[in-house]
Amino acid sequence: MSKREEFSSLTPSSPSLPSHTHTLRVRYAETDQAGMAHHAAYLPWFEEGRVALLRALGKPYRELEAEGFHFPVREVQCRYRAVALFDDVLKMTTTIEAVGGASIRFGYRVVRSADDILIAQGTTQHACVDDAGKVKRLPRELRAVLGRRT
Repeated sequence: MSKREEFSSLTPSSPSLPSHTHTLRVRYAETDQAGMAHHAAYLPWFEEGRVALLRALGKPYRELEAEGFHFPVREVQCRYRAVALFDDVLKMTTTIEAVGGASIRFGYRVVRSADDILIAQGTTQHACVDDAGKVKRLPRELRAVLGRRT
């Protein structure tokens, strides 16, 4: 990835910012001995959010892979704000924050449904690569899909 690559960032208030919200429930296997969601559980939740967002945009991840596009994580950031407990229902909002020439940045907000408390927020940045792992530019058609609001 080139350090010169620039993102076409969108502000959170932008009407063209693609996002998707779905719910998930904290499973027992995702908790520690105290019944709190373990910090490692959040990364699979982020992945679940990305997959759901791409599906909602009409471009399922499986279809992208079949076309030779893969999106390995280059960077991840997560800020834990409050505790999520076993059996809590969470609202997970995933947003495409930026689309570069060969990369995508997703943003995440995890909120407890019962009281609307922000549990965590974060971002992941992904490179776009081909089947051989070589950096690949996003085609114009895919960039258009990624910029479309759900």
